[in-house]
Amino acid sequence: MRNLPSVKILLCHHKQTPYIKNECFVPIHVGKAVSKITLDYCIGDDTGDNISTKNKSWCELTALYWAWKNLDADYYGLMHYRRFLHFKEDDNNFYIINKISKTEINDGGWNAENVKKLCSKYDIITAPIWNIHPVGANHHVMNAYDFYAKEHYSKDFDVVIEIIKEKYPQFYFALLDTLTSKQCFFGNIAIMKQEYFHEYCDFLFGVLSEAEKKIDISSYNPYQYRIWGFIAERLTNCYVTYAKIQNPKLKLTTLGITFGVFDKPTYNTKAILKNTNNQSKVLVNEPINICMSFDDNYSAHGDAVITSLIKNAHPKQQINIYILHDEKLSRTNQSILTRSENQNVRIHYILIDKKLFNYLPLNREYISLNTYYRLVIQDILPKTVKKIIYIDSDVIVYGNIAELWQEPLQDMCVGAVLDEGGTLQSRRLSLEDNNYFNAGIMIFDIEKIKGEFKDIFKTYFENFYKNRDIITLQDQDILNITFAEKTKIVPLRWNVNTRMLGYNELDYKYTLKDAEAALQNIGIIHYTDKRKPWKITCNHPFRSLYWKYRLKGNYNKLSLHEQFVRFFSGQFQYEILPNEVAFRFGKIKINVHKELIRKFLHLFRIKY
Repeated sequence: MRNLPSVKILLCHHKQTPYIKNECFVPIHVGKAVSKITLDYCIGDDTGDNISTKNKSWCELTALYWAWKNLDADYYGLMHYRRFLHFKEDDNNFYIINKISKTEINDGGWNAENVKKLCSKYDIITAPIWNIHPVGANHHVMNAYDFYAKEHYSKDFDVVIEIIKEKYPQFYFALLDTLTSKQCFFGNIAIMKQEYFHEYCDFLFGVLSEAEKKIDISSYNPYQYRIWGFIAERLTNCYVTYAKIQNPKLKLTTLGITFGVFDKPTYNTKAILKNTNNQSKVLVNEPINICMSFDDNYSAHGDAVITSLIKNAHPKQQINIYILHDEKLSRTNQSILTRSENQNVRIHYILIDKKLFNYLPLNREYISLNTYYRLVIQDILPKTVKKIIYIDSDVIVYGNIAELWQEPLQDMCVGAVLDEGGTLQSRRLSLEDNNYFNAGIMIFDIEKIKGEFKDIFKTYFENFYKNRDIITLQDQDILNITFAEKTKIVPLRWNVNTRMLGYNELDYKYTLKDAEAALQNIGIIHYTDKRKPWKITCNHPFRSLYWKYRLKGNYNKLSLHEQFVRFFSGQFQYEILPNEVAFRFGKIKINVHKELIRKFLHLFRIKY
């Protein structure tokens, strides 16, 4: 058997996290020269010939440079602490993991012998080739140059184009091909045979070093300051395109990718559920205005929200609840909901002309037209209402709503909580401040809004049509665009989203400490996405709170189906693994190969 090649794949780390380490995988602490932490399991990028001090703007390239100058191997590669190539041929899928054990290492093919055997078959291996589009907006495919211009500063890349045209002309046509392509691989994740790797690094660092002399980034925010890593992604694709043209027999392939391991806050569910200190005694000397919108399908859930809100408010607190609705909220359900009224609580029904919203999309299966009705609150509420709190119908109010009412907006139009994936959403919408908020719970200063906008309803529509190609989260996107510079971010406790409670594969602005602090003093629990407590597959750790207030409300007579769901929710779970689906019912666990599931679904003509 012929000797296997030496392979060195640098895994970039900048904080403590689970890792892979063997003969082929080399964890490296990027930016170690300017880091305040020690990662004992990593080598540093600050020895020998290095650019470690430039890590804030060069990102993972400080590891790539170190490998180029200090390592000797047959193959060189680069991956990240959360992005690993999946070393299984003919598998370009992507996977998510939340731990690294023998099982994950086996599934990912990350043992040294397997990696060497696979690398020996090829000259260059890259991450999967994907369409280029804003996050979540899969329909809006863009070319590489336009996408860079949307996400960053095109003037910077124009400098790079001129440098390549003048000093690296052999790469110029490959660059044009790359920049006009609507597909690429991301993250500078690639493995190259020695001869290609050194040629690639000569080109990449030569171009970027020239560009660094010409581009002033001193005023860039921390995200845009990572300019050289972003530009390198395009140049890495450029080099691979060039290598293919120059070497028709080049052995090139792509591999799938695995994302992980993600952060998870620590908290004690039982302790939180037993907490009785959330009964705040705050009482404000004015009516608190609440706005909701739902139809018959959500009337029982909306009632649970109202019940939880009233139960956790001061018993003498005056509350006005305005329910925006159309003909799909029946008189029968209105009558049932009205039973929650008492001497301090009043429920008002406001009929909305839904034709106003016919031009707006419904692109999520669990979203109804009601989600847009809040866009007219400034026009349809009584003139005496100067401020109002909007609340979605998939929440439980666990704290005293008066505390949220008292949150100062500091002369802003609205107040809201940072979203669980807000950083990615901010980039999609090109919002500079990165303060993308979740619109499920919002404070609206109606008086301020009317003073700032001549006709806010028209502004909402204008913002939708200006950005329709990249809007994916409907009214939430519209509200974020409209109030991008007019929003006060309120404490996280007032919108504890589902992903705050577990592993979050999205990119968000708040910290784990912020999430953990919010969980110690929950104001509102928001059952975001599909993890609704009235679904049999719901494993939300606070699903019991929904049923607690549902049974205290006006819809406390549960149907047989609802009783079944209440009893068994959380018992039935499934997890999609690389080759199998792991099912669990109570303590019974079974793994079924994906191919068997596909055959079963095909047999019964079930779409999947």
